[in-house]
Amino acid sequence: MISCIVIGAGPGGIVATKELIEKGFTDVLCLEQSTELGGVFTKSYDNLLLTSSVTFSMFSDFWVGEGKSHHFWTKEEAVEYWKGYAQHYNVVEHIRFNSKVKSVVSNNNHSWQITIATGESFTCKNLILATGNNNIPRFPEWHNKLTDVFYSHSKDYKNADRFKGKRVLVVGGGESGSDVAYEISQVAEQCWVSLRESTGWIVPRKRGEHAADVSTHRGIWDLPRDYGKQLSPFVLKLERSRKDPVFDALADLNDKVKASKGIWGIYGTKTLALPKAIAHHGCKVVDDIVKVENGGKLLTSKSGDILNDVDAIVFSTGYHNQNDFMPEGLKICDPRQLYKHMFHLDYGDRLAWIGWARPGFGSQFPIMEMQSRYCALIFSKEMKLPNLESMKTNIEAFMVNYKDQFEGNCDRIRSLVDYHHYMNDMSKIIGCRPPIVKYFFTNPKLWLHLMYGPTQATQFRLKGPGKKVKLAKEIIYKLPISTYNHIVKAGLKGRLQYFVKAIFPNVIYQSVYRIGR
Repeated sequence: MISCIVIGAGPGGIVATKELIEKGFTDVLCLEQSTELGGVFTKSYDNLLLTSSVTFSMFSDFWVGEGKSHHFWTKEEAVEYWKGYAQHYNVVEHIRFNSKVKSVVSNNNHSWQITIATGESFTCKNLILATGNNNIPRFPEWHNKLTDVFYSHSKDYKNADRFKGKRVLVVGGGESGSDVAYEISQVAEQCWVSLRESTGWIVPRKRGEHAADVSTHRGIWDLPRDYGKQLSPFVLKLERSRKDPVFDALADLNDKVKASKGIWGIYGTKTLALPKAIAHHGCKVVDDIVKVENGGKLLTSKSGDILNDVDAIVFSTGYHNQNDFMPEGLKICDPRQLYKHMFHLDYGDRLAWIGWARPGFGSQFPIMEMQSRYCALIFSKEMKLPNLESMKTNIEAFMVNYKDQFEGNCDRIRSLVDYHHYMNDMSKIIGCRPPIVKYFFTNPKLWLHLMYGPTQATQFRLKGPGKKVKLAKEIIYKLPISTYNHIVKAGLKGRLQYFVKAIFPNVIYQSVYRIGR
């Protein structure tokens, strides 16, 4: 019997396999259906550019190379990095390619039987699902009425060639939908984008020559989420002050976000693609589609916009959290009902999901790594899961918190988490959260990097299980620190505001926020 099988050799499967190897598992088997590692990224659209910088996208203990901190990977570059990582940590020898999983069965002896397309079967004690949740496309109900127009899902989109001179509707305004709309708007006769309510909160990949997500740091993100109510209009005002049609379009789109916590009540859309499509290529934003006529050639939006002579529709409407090869009861899985978006209450430490936590801001790759570290500790028996009642209580408490923070997005996007809260929580459980206050007094240079450098994975290698202190410091000191920009200033104002509130709880403190505006 194999100790552990990992299904999927995308970034989640690779890092999960690597963490198991580091915990002494010598017989780990990673099953990958394709001929190479990289997962869904290898099949994505031609011009995919990651929306998290290299600094955020890298794993904690594998340096990306000098001079690349503000770079954004193409899909080819990302896959090359993962290949180098997998070779460096001897993961490749544990991967079996061309091994599509057909069924998974839970045996009576608490083992798993995995059968692949060739008919071969494997038995293992522990199982990790690292297939990601971008497998089964999701469509709105009205797509069933589309009989006379071409339609597809962004999962199958490669480039805009087939849409030249067409009248095209893109449904959805997340990162993929925005990129698709931008490419199509450059070649189509007319491109529309249908938004149910709004895009996510749009931010550029870069501000000048600096990656914008360097500002996703503790200096601002460790503040209470209520501060988002004040941070959001502050950022909007800044964007409009640029007097740039692209940033005007960005501000108009962000102004549609109605979450009470603003930027912290929704997910990030880290690309200027849609604002550029609007400002420079005549792309038009319409509401949710409510009426379909003439087989889809005539569409009406919720606010009464009429879309005539539609030729094609591209749905960028997300995915179902589903794996059809799993046993009944596990085919469709709600991440919000998993402990830490990882462990099913009925299966405990036999089964783990890696990659079913999507950060509002930040990057999914550090989360995958943190989950993999925890999973390896659980599978190796170095740590134990809490008892059933404690896990239930934790799941319920997190649901209350996320409903308060994300409101309707909590229910609609079941994998959505707050990156900083999730990473802080997981690092506390594992015991690898860096002692920020201690470093303020004992190592101010390191403190500065941890507070005002990006909160990426390496800072969680400074202590606890899996620590690599020397390597971690070498990498952290190479990473960029945020400039003294509007985000840093907003963070300092917020800290002053909450300090005054704590000292003088009955004093009106709104004026504090205005200092320096």
